[in-house]
Amino acid sequence: MSINYIPRVTQLDAVQLDVQVEELFKQLLFQAARYLEPGILQPILPELELIIRTWIFRYSFYKKHCTFGQEMLSLKYKTDNISQSKMYWYYGFTVGLKYIKERAMYSLTSNQRVQDLVHKLETFQLISDIFNFLRFIQYGKYPVLIDFILGLELTADKLTREDLTDFSWTRELLWHNFIELIGTAISLMNMFGLKKKLSTVLKYMWWRHYSRTSGTPTNATMTQNTVCACCLSKPVLPYTMGCSHIFCYYCIMANKTADRDYACPKCYYNGKKVHKFVVV
Repeated sequence: MSINYIPRVTQLDAVQLDVQVEELFKQLLFQAARYLEPGILQPILPELELIIRTWIFRYSFYKKHCTFGQEMLSLKYKTDNISQSKMYWYYGFTVGLKYIKERAMYSLTSNQRVQDLVHKLETFQLISDIFNFLRFIQYGKYPVLIDFILGLELTADKLTREDLTDFSWTRELLWHNFIELIGTAISLMNMFGLKKKLSTVLKYMWWRHYSRTSGTPTNATMTQNTVCACCLSKPVLPYTMGCSHIFCYYCIMANKTADRDYACPKCYYNGKKVHKFVVV
């Protein structure tokens, strides 16, 4: 008799075990190659990881309809819901996409368009993982995004951890995975651009005075009371971008590098060129 309800912590343990199995294979590979010439494996590292993941897929999901982590915990996918096409899609998502991303990062580092596309795909996937994890916490099914997309449900003949009663540890594990996803997603966000978009939205909500970015440039002046328009501290290496306000060199360059359309937070003037402020 199969068991349909699988505890959430058991499903998360299976996911973590899959990650550890892959890392174990990589460590064994690096240990075997430690006496080779340094850097000899670096150019073909994405292909080596592709071979490892393909081998894991071949002898786990493709052959047994469960991953190695799931097999360790007596879990498996419902076989009546697995087709040949789903296996191909599963392989493409878990193995193929990772290889394409890693090869693009290794070989096309100078192609800005490719790097921007990879960055956007990573961000989209991370956000999808966060929403899927929230859904998993609520319903207790599909801990991995690809399982939800393909509708792969887990079942078990027995539960190796059915006597689990440490609910505080269970909550800690769930929150650890959630916080890790949140932290990774935030690190990929353009906080400067996000701040600008939020400021643009809030100007309509709060009826605040807002000067158009197409305003006419003015001359900046600096006195003893002048502060940086960004950090509100004494300007360090003062710079200006066409409006009457002064910026620290780091403040204005960091914002302009992150967002080319960065506007002055005081008057909202969008100067395209940044100049060093010279006291006449």
